[in-house]
Amino acid sequence: MTLQIEGLTKRFGAHTLFRGLELRVESPAVLWAPSGWGKTTLLRILMGLERPDAGSVTGAGRVAAVFQEDRLCPQLTAVENVLLVLPDGRARRGGVEADFARLGMTGDALTLPAARLSGGQKRRAALLRAVWARADTRLFDEPFTGLDPAAMEQAAALLRARCAGAPALLATHDRAAIEALGWPVIRLDGT
Repeated sequence: MTLQIEGLTKRFGAHTLFRGLELRVESPAVLWAPSGWGKTTLLRILMGLERPDAGSVTGAGRVAAVFQEDRLCPQLTAVENVLLVLPDGRARRGGVEADFARLGMTGDALTLPAARLSGGQKRRAALLRAVWARADTRLFDEPFTGLDPAAMEQAAALLRARCAGAPALLATHDRAAIEALGWPVIRLDGT
């Protein structure tokens, strides 16, 4: 599947975030731009949560996403939050728990409700939920926020393994995250 963005324009009042944006995404890539450029708005358009002023998006299909906010069900555990996106969740529980272990999250952290998790633990749960969801396109908005360098490296390795060969966009301005992923970079600042 190919995610195709053609002639995309988005304005807020007199301020234009981007005009005539053209992108073709067939495999994982990083969207890079300085803060305030419109990376989050672009991802929201791709998710169908915002409407562009002009242009079109095709080929997104089913989208899984990590928002800047974690958007977890606070009463559920981290594992239960991931299993929500799986029709056969109980059968996949062992694999989900193995991925949490791969990200350094085991034991008591997996039994606590999400409301009691640290910021980094919540990010891991949100990331795994997007990775495990059945999706044609995956979108990640600053998914490594709140992770220490070792956890970011672990999360980047997981994304490299799980997102290969399908459209995925990770929006960031964090150079360490870009280096850890090793994905091609799409610069959105016009340079």
